Amino acid sequence: AGFDLPSGVFTAGHPGTYQVTWSLVADDKAGGPSVRIFLRKNSIQIPESHHVSSYTGSSGLVYNQGSRTLLLHLDQGDTLDLFCTDCRTTIWHITLCVSLM
Repeated sequence: AGFDLPSGVFTAGHPGTYQVTWSLVADDKAGGPSVRIFLRKNSIQIPESHHVSSYTGSSGLVYNQGSRTLLLHLDQGDTLDLFCTDCRTTIWHITLCVSLM
């Protein structure tokens, strides 16, 4: 149970309600793709966790910082990870915090 840092996967050691918070910075360029990130529970995307960042300007770029917080029930052995459906845009300063309430 706990975080596997190389893979970014959290495994619940105890059943209960968990608070999950993440934040990141996206480098959105003109004409580039939108960043779409989901929290996944047991490899299944959680629709309510959808985090999107995009820039529709004709030139330049935008640095966009965002975060999300969710409360989830996890059973022992359930896993959580962040999943990017299109990561051609640069993403950095990612922080993921999982706390048993």
